[in-house]
Amino acid sequence: MTGRVHVIGAATSAGAHGPGQELAPAAFRRYGLLAGLAESGLEVVDHGDVVTATMRPDPGHSGVADVDRVIEAARTVSRSVQEVLEADPTGRVLVLGGDCTIQLGVIAGAKAVQGDSVALAYIDLDCDLTSPANGNGIADWMGVTHLLDAPDAYRPLSGIDGRPPLLTADRLRLIAADRATPYEQRRLDELGLIRYTSEQVSASTTDVAAELGAWADGVDLLSVHVDVDVLDQTAFLIAEEQRDVPGLSLATLDRLVSALMAHPAARVLTITEVNPSRPPDPAAAFGALNDLVIAALAR
Repeated sequence: MTGRVHVIGAATSAGAHGPGQELAPAAFRRYGLLAGLAESGLEVVDHGDVVTATMRPDPGHSGVADVDRVIEAARTVSRSVQEVLEADPTGRVLVLGGDCTIQLGVIAGAKAVQGDSVALAYIDLDCDLTSPANGNGIADWMGVTHLLDAPDAYRPLSGIDGRPPLLTADRLRLIAADRATPYEQRRLDELGLIRYTSEQVSASTTDVAAELGAWADGVDLLSVHVDVDVLDQTAFLIAEEQRDVPGLSLATLDRLVSALMAHPAARVLTITEVNPSRPPDPAAAFGALNDLVIAALAR
């Protein structure tokens, strides 16, 4: 593994319930992420924003709002990830989102290069297992449903690479996933998904990271997804979803992500659900989040 990091901006909120997340990649750059990565000794290649899309209302949708633009964004991210991984087999990729649906593109692009030997550590307070048949139409909350091509998935979205599922249940771990509707809990049980609660992660970060590392030993590429609403926003407000509920502390998330990205198979880190309008002090909030990303990639 080289010290080269390819940065891909996925400036889209097409799959979200409101605009704002499309502004995150520019904010990461404005508040010094790329400079910080370079100062840590990494070679940074910025590929710019490969997609730009702002959420727009779609009251007439039939299960997934604005699904054509969600699919287009995911496919664009997929092509970009594939091109980077093919061109630089020893570099790593940092994808700056954007809403959670970009992870579909990340996995599709990774599989185009590595085949089925791809796994995903999905750090998110939500399970994202709602569906077109049981949800509010927001694709952002259906990401895992479509990664797994679960029952009720919208096939054009789950099959963006032409051969769903993008992942099987054994190649996915849900981390700090506390929130599950009754429908999602049934789906968790049906699919046999393994998840860790935020309490488990907070109490035993090292042990959880070690278990995840042993699981990742069996694949050629590990992708790590961080939805920042996993953070305790009473202490660190930066996520699109503002919730007065417990989550992970920034320090715990820092340790977890650094441990996962230290794994030899860890090639892709994706950051999603950041809304630059949320923090009362954006410079301080992005500075702290940038430090987490830099630590994870520079270690």
